[in-house]
Amino acid sequence: MAPRRSPGPIPLDSARRAVRARIARAPSLFIALDYDGTLVPIASRPELARPAPETLAVLASLTATPRVRVAVLSGRRLDELKALLPVSGLIFAGLHGLEVRPPVHDAAWAMDKRGIRTELKRLLRRLRERLGDAPAPRIEDKGQALAFHFRGFPPSEIRRMRQAVRDAFEALGDETPMRLAPGKQVLEARRAGIDKGRCALVLRARAGRGSLPIVLGDDVTDEDLFAAFAADGITVRVGRRSGKTRARYWVRSPEEVLHWLREILRIRQEAPARRTRSLNREGERT
Repeated sequence: MAPRRSPGPIPLDSARRAVRARIARAPSLFIALDYDGTLVPIASRPELARPAPETLAVLASLTATPRVRVAVLSGRRLDELKALLPVSGLIFAGLHGLEVRPPVHDAAWAMDKRGIRTELKRLLRRLRERLGDAPAPRIEDKGQALAFHFRGFPPSEIRRMRQAVRDAFEALGDETPMRLAPGKQVLEARRAGIDKGRCALVLRARAGRGSLPIVLGDDVTDEDLFAAFAADGITVRVGRRSGKTRARYWVRSPEEVLHWLREILRIRQEAPARRTRSLNREGERT
């Protein structure tokens, strides 16, 4: 008998009442968001993916709300994220958690930047040897990581280029401190040992152990986020519904993400008034 397939995440709207109740009851919130495909639609080129004014406005309101912390975790560089999201109070984690502001003071985040650059240069040399004069993927140098983008190429070329990147990476040997991570139409070489999930756990601890994690992402790299908060968080996949995800819930698009961020803001702004009414009713009964 064939194994039973996972039904996949459930639509967030179908659990609206239960989710709203958890958000209202929580003493504090920790909201972790991916950027591309979550806060903004995927664009043909990364520089074209910019947030709408409405998105910036709701992020600013959330960061100004008491007992709400908001972090954006992305494969983009830290300085790029800060320029795209000029919102006071946001926590930024670039390069999947390698670059963090405010900084993380943890031994795991100490990097041998020169050694990593040496490994990345070795990888580029190996890749050029394998590709020769054949077309190459678009290579984005992020300083401490290299992203190999395949979007826009014919499928046969993508297969060939992906294999060339994998072969070049394997040629670095087992002792390399790097890992090759997949994403949407991209492979990325970056330092091993840190991912979005591990970074978000550290950032959540800053918000307090009792804070409710709400995490939203659309990419393969966001599965680390979902796994980190599967036990006690509200985990939401954005985009195509998939039975392979570890997220509990699902929304279709960045537009629905914006809707839910507004919903979270309303709930938290209404919470003090609800608590006051509840205390008043208890006082009347006594």
